[in-house]
Amino acid sequence: MATIGRKKRILIVDDEPDITLAFKLILEENGFKEQVDTYNEPLLALQDYKAGIYGLLIIDVGMPGIDGFRLYQQMKQIDNKPKVLFATAFYVHYDVVRGYFPIER
Repeated sequence: MATIGRKKRILIVDDEPDITLAFKLILEENGFKEQVDTYNEPLLALQDYKAGIYGLLIIDVGMPGIDGFRLYQQMKQIDNKPKVLFATAFYVHYDVVRGYFPIER
């Protein structure tokens, strides 16, 4: 069975329950059974977020209350080790992303 890190879980945060369910089912069908947590309320996900649990974060960019980039920045202050995948159904301008994550040279 494939694993993310050593016993690390996957966290999915999206305000659309159908999206979180689709991601969860696909991951579970591909060997990540009982390793996927989902949240449809980004602020609740942040409140419950703990260091050392997750190896991968899948975060929707456009959510009410807090966007995915800001959510990740706050989660990163708690634990900066997990990898992140930002998901969106909309076009995001590269300049917007660079505003959140400046490239260090």
